[in-house]
Amino acid sequence: MKRYSILISVVAALGGLLFGFDTAVIAGALFTLKDYFHLGDASIGLLVASSSIGCIPGAFFAGRLADRSGRKNMMIVTAILYGIAALGSGIAGNFAGLIIYRFIGGMAIGMASALTPIYISEIAPPGFRGRLGMLQQLAIVTGILLSFVSNYLIANAKYSFLTYNNHWRYMLGAALVPSLLFLLLLFFVPESPRWLILKGKLNQAKKIFSNIYSAQEASAELQLISEDIKEDTGRLRFAEIFSPRYKKIVLIGIVFASIAQLTGINIIFYYAPLIFEKIHVGGSALFQTMLTGIVNLIFTILAFALIDRIGRKKLLLAGSAIMGLCMLLISWFFYNRRLDSLLILITIFIYIAAFASTWGAVLWVYVAEMFPNKIRGNATSFSVFGNWVANAIISYSFPVMLSGLGAPVTFLAYGLINLLIIIFVARYIFETKGVPLEKIEGLYAGVS
Repeated sequence: MKRYSILISVVAALGGLLFGFDTAVIAGALFTLKDYFHLGDASIGLLVASSSIGCIPGAFFAGRLADRSGRKNMMIVTAILYGIAALGSGIAGNFAGLIIYRFIGGMAIGMASALTPIYISEIAPPGFRGRLGMLQQLAIVTGILLSFVSNYLIANAKYSFLTYNNHWRYMLGAALVPSLLFLLLLFFVPESPRWLILKGKLNQAKKIFSNIYSAQEASAELQLISEDIKEDTGRLRFAEIFSPRYKKIVLIGIVFASIAQLTGINIIFYYAPLIFEKIHVGGSALFQTMLTGIVNLIFTILAFALIDRIGRKKLLLAGSAIMGLCMLLISWFFYNRRLDSLLILITIFIYIAAFASTWGAVLWVYVAEMFPNKIRGNATSFSVFGNWVANAIISYSFPVMLSGLGAPVTFLAYGLINLLIIIFVARYIFETKGVPLEKIEGLYAGVS
């Protein structure tokens, strides 16, 4: 694998870094925002979910726009939206304005969550696609950790311009810096060669492939993709995505991406300080939240060594089992009021480690590689759309569930869901390790 593939994948993955930063930064700002705007549980849920709600149209339209205008151009639009959202959130004058800017940021997150995996999967050699695709997840968890560290430093900084009432402005506005960096670097990466082939720009595509493969491999890759696209002559009609040929694989992709949210990972990241506030060990809530980001990053790096060696399916099965047991244990700790035990903190860290090295590693790789060339943009958008719909529902409902049903019942429900997910993965998810993109569709041919 040439250095060129790694460099352009890293730049594309910066969209994931902003994805992680923007989704998680709200966690550290919740305390001051709650007091500043006098928010109740439902309002807190709306504030957190507003970003996820924005992700829904962002993800839904990203693939279709990327198929029309190009992957690179739409990533540039995404970077601009990130910058607008960061600046607007930092200077928002009222709660409604903050909701609007977080919605805009959510649109950027939704677009990035669809575009970055598509782009990386289309420029990555098959044998390294898992590891390069994982750059998206590595960037996301790095962004999450950076947001937690940034929040912790801002909350504890001793500067005259920082007060308890304006901490949140600097926390939310900090994303402006990586947004501008992402925008600048995007001008130095090429368009996706597979998209160029779809548009008949074979010479440009071959030139890019020549920077990724040897001359012989570049010609072979160009021929393979061109022949695959010739089989799907004509312009894609929207209804074709759910035609008998594609319907099964698209529905599996949507369900797969949606249930990734049902693992409950984002209730930990979005509401970590609220959860840790109820636990009486391990230091301040913001410090504990920062530790979750460190654990997440360490085990995402570990997953680099696993995804192309062990494979996607085994990781998903193992992760669901471990996360399910951890959620059941957390429920037990809350039920028995063992909140002063260090074991509950350890259990949360094990849960995060399990997600980071399995579902977190596989999700964005799998949804970008499982679809045929002709429908990849739109089908990936549909899958990510499902992911963000589930995310918005969970983001809004969790604080309400926590106060209404109590922590034991809430975590028990998520524990059982994780164990049920094992059945879906065993039945409908196929191993794609090392399989060329143009051959993956055949794996799902006999699914009923």
